[in-house]
Amino acid sequence: MHDFDEVVDRRNTASEKWEKYRDRDIIPMWVADMDFRSPPVVLEALRRRTEHGVFGYTGASSELIDAVMQVLERDYGWRIDPQWIVWLPGLVAGL
Repeated sequence: MHDFDEVVDRRNTASEKWEKYRDRDIIPMWVADMDFRSPPVVLEALRRRTEHGVFGYTGASSELIDAVMQVLERDYGWRIDPQWIVWLPGLVAGL
């Protein structure tokens, strides 16, 4: 289990959320910016993915499609066709 109790000091990290109201008695809850470290398994996956040093546009891998389908079936009992999945660049575009 990941440690969500660790307090991470985000000052001086170019965090828009914390820099905007620096030195003011305000808790910045206006943006979905997390204040906990990424789990080690996520950091390791990112390291492996970035080792080649080449970045560009990619499609959804078969592993990602399978993972989405497994979660939908496990959590909601939905069995879907992979063609039903529509990949979007973000939440706002989906709205």
